Amino acid sequence: MKNDCPYKDACPYLNFEPATRLLAQRDYLSRRVDEMERIMDLARQRIEQLREENKALKEEKESLKQELNQTFRKKFKPKKEEEEKPKKKRGSPFGHRGTSRKRPKRIDEYADIYPLQCDRCGTKNITIYEESFEEHIVEDVQVRVKNTCYRSHYGYCKRCRKVVYSKEKVGIIPKSRIGPNARAISSYLRYIGIPFRKVAKISKDIFGLEITHSSLLDFDTKLAHNGEPIYQRIKDEVRSSSSVNVDETGWKVNGENFWLWNFVNGKVALFRIEEKRASEVVKDTLGKKYDGILSSDFYSAYNNNVKAKGKQKCLVHLLREVKKIEEKNEFDEDSQEELLCQKLKEAIKGAIRVWNEFQREEKSMEDLKRIKEITAQKLIEVISFPSENKDIQRLKKRLIKHENELLTFLDHPEIEPTNNRAERALRASVIMRKITFGNRSTTGTRNHQVIMSVLQTASLHHIEPLPIFLSLAVNKEDSLMAFQEEFSSPVDREPKRIRAP
Repeated sequence: MKNDCPYKDACPYLNFEPATRLLAQRDYLSRRVDEMERIMDLARQRIEQLREENKALKEEKESLKQELNQTFRKKFKPKKEEEEKPKKKRGSPFGHRGTSRKRPKRIDEYADIYPLQCDRCGTKNITIYEESFEEHIVEDVQVRVKNTCYRSHYGYCKRCRKVVYSKEKVGIIPKSRIGPNARAISSYLRYIGIPFRKVAKISKDIFGLEITHSSLLDFDTKLAHNGEPIYQRIKDEVRSSSSVNVDETGWKVNGENFWLWNFVNGKVALFRIEEKRASEVVKDTLGKKYDGILSSDFYSAYNNNVKAKGKQKCLVHLLREVKKIEEKNEFDEDSQEELLCQKLKEAIKGAIRVWNEFQREEKSMEDLKRIKEITAQKLIEVISFPSENKDIQRLKKRLIKHENELLTFLDHPEIEPTNNRAERALRASVIMRKITFGNRSTTGTRNHQVIMSVLQTASLHHIEPLPIFLSLAVNKEDSLMAFQEEFSSPVDREPKRIRAP
């Protein structure tokens, strides 16, 4: 019997296609399916492997995060010595006399409170004793917007036969609908570290006065413009002063790196924002040769390029450098390097201690001269000590380079042995830098250095900032006149007591 199909080359059920082609396609697809299943099995295995790796990485991440947190917290844990100290009893010491708020000298308003009914039986037939009462004085603030309409009346001059009116408008800012008090308070909030947009929100939420962000910027520019004569006077005072402390810190102007310079003494404080951190700024401020004593840290901009009558380097910076060297190298207690560091610290702290006693009138100028000779001899011994340690060698080079600039405060006791005065004066601006990130324009830069110079100078003369802002808001001539007496009046120049670290 013949098994061949007559339609195997052209089957009507296969659209007249040969059956062999169909069988070949079936075999190909079968092999393809087997291959895809094999690939899927490999993919499943790889996915499981990646899941295991991902799980292990997550566990490692959590472990590292906990370790990092523990390391970070260790820095803020109290030392064992402090933990072992007995706890101090809370409250004031035994026998301390308590204090309370003083009674105000001025009473602005009296509010009488009468009993409406008896608190025992409830009857309302109460006889009031007008002269018998109990007082309770409360001090509070009054927050409200005050709208004042200034009406300038016209008059007639019989002599000139013309209509006249007053040109002196006391307390009025020309062409402004915002009064000087609002401007002064807004600027005060700004220069204690609050951004302009938050100042506008405070003005609206608390005082009920809507002021736009752009208006506050304009107020700031006008305050600085009125303070320009004072700023120029401060620059002249700094250049002609007998001593000045100088320091600088980073500042941002529209995202670019600038430097905020500070020149301060017991009478004036000058701020400058410059692109350079070089000696040219110091020479431009103090002149080619400063006829006074320049106190600073060990930054190179204050070295040989700047000429002065005398210089004083910050001894606290030197003590900190010695401490860093000790912590870095971990010298043995009996090593020569550790003895050198201890001897240097003892010499510097001893000189500072005698200077503090002189400020308390416990020592004389002869004592200062004597301690200077002793300290200078100890410094010579430190410099002549041989050592292979690179940090010690670098420290000795610094002592040799500034040997005439370390003990100037003993010859001139009015000079502090540290540069703490300039660092304190920079503090307010550093706080503002953290909040506002500097200035956005050259105008804002100019405003900051002018207003901050005026405020810091006023603070040295014990003048509150709000009256300064009021004076600057009204008129620049009045602002300058307000400072004339302060510049000419004597200032308490007694240096602050120094505590060596």
